[in-house]
Amino acid sequence: MLDLNTLIDSLPARPDPADLVAGFVPPPRFAGKRFDDYRPDPRHPSQAAAVARLRQVAGELRGGGAGSWLRKVLGGRDEGGGVYLDGGFGVGKTHLLAALWNESPGPGAYLTFDELVYTIGLLGVEGTRSAFRGRRLVAVDEWELDDPGNLKMALAFLRGALADGVRVATTSNTVPNELGSGRLDQKNFKSEIEELAGAFEVLEIEGEDYRHRRFEADPGRAYFLDDAGMAQAIAAGGDRALAADFPALLAALGEVHPIRYVALVESLDELLVRHVEPIDALFDGLRWVHFIDKLYDRAVPLAMSSSMALGELFPRAFLTGGYGKKFSRCLSRMEEMLKERTVGAGGG
Repeated sequence: MLDLNTLIDSLPARPDPADLVAGFVPPPRFAGKRFDDYRPDPRHPSQAAAVARLRQVAGELRGGGAGSWLRKVLGGRDEGGGVYLDGGFGVGKTHLLAALWNESPGPGAYLTFDELVYTIGLLGVEGTRSAFRGRRLVAVDEWELDDPGNLKMALAFLRGALADGVRVATTSNTVPNELGSGRLDQKNFKSEIEELAGAFEVLEIEGEDYRHRRFEADPGRAYFLDDAGMAQAIAAGGDRALAADFPALLAALGEVHPIRYVALVESLDELLVRHVEPIDALFDGLRWVHFIDKLYDRAVPLAMSSSMALGELFPRAFLTGGYGKKFSRCLSRMEEMLKERTVGAGGG
């Protein structure tokens, strides 16, 4: 069984830029997703409409790249070259983004918004533009604006990519003109946000969290093991299983840059977390959200023990604040991951 401190110490100081860019492909949970695998909810026609439009986008890309999807000219400016999947968590946006990537011609790149921001910080705007030049499609999952810095980087990236004829598709829980709400002063960045929003064709995907369609909602302790159950899980763990106390794991995540969480997660065959307790510090909570995203994307089995309910992990202020959608998505994904131990693997 792996040791937490040894594992953290073994992580590379920072990713090699070439390896980082080469690794921008859909993660294991979404690597095989196709449009035919998506099951639109008939109560929400926007889901089927999004599938139909994205099939057209894939066809446009197969038909010749930039020349087949001439950007709209609004007010004398080229706009509308991107595709923006907007909707709540659990409606299948990431599934559809991965399906678009899988059914479009290469070369392409698939990465999260956090990875995009990190790449721009590592390579610079022009270096990132050069790395993606020639790609037919760049798919960016969970597009969000947390501060003025990543707003400016995202806009510079988008301008360059569209000018180079790269189709950009992204997912988000927030409509474009409300990006950054609660985190930055939108009045001071009105023109930037409007320009960014104008660069996308928005596909609104309505619906409820599919995880609650698949799993019976249970706010109680059923998601967590008791001490005896956790002891059994640890005893059955293999050489690449990691067992750690929750406070120690949370502290370790604070010692490394979140871009290194991918390398950490890829070292694991299973994660067993003892003594889960509420997270009171916002930055600890955001790091946990990012870590869960990486575990979820890579379908790493997860088991946790606690005497509390899953819904008690984050304080209400986190769930209703500027990052509320991130925290709610995290709980939804944790629900699925913890249930997968008993009902079988899934994803979407």
